[in-house]
Amino acid sequence: MKRTVKITILKSEVDSALAEKYAIPNFQPCPFHKPGQVFFSDGDHKPDGLCEFAWQPMKEMVKLLSEGELLQPKGTWMVDDDKGVFTCVDGLRPVIMLIEAVK
Repeated sequence: MKRTVKITILKSEVDSALAEKYAIPNFQPCPFHKPGQVFFSDGDHKPDGLCEFAWQPMKEMVKLLSEGELLQPKGTWMVDDDKGVFTCVDGLRPVIMLIEAVK
């Protein structure tokens, strides 16, 4: 049975040292995602409103969770084996997300 996967934005950061060296002046955290935002996926589709660059690095893990699989062998990574913490691909202002199977 397919499970729904909940994606929660935990944090949005700016790497100040890298931003100072490579980014435009007054570089800010991600304008699209804020802590506390929640999205839901069926495992096959990117949720509406979720940035493509946030979706890409975790879409295979979301699919695994939706199919009832674990992300890593039991007890090797997370306290709860049906959760994972991932970041988007933006190295200057990463968005950190929790994914978890909810049904």
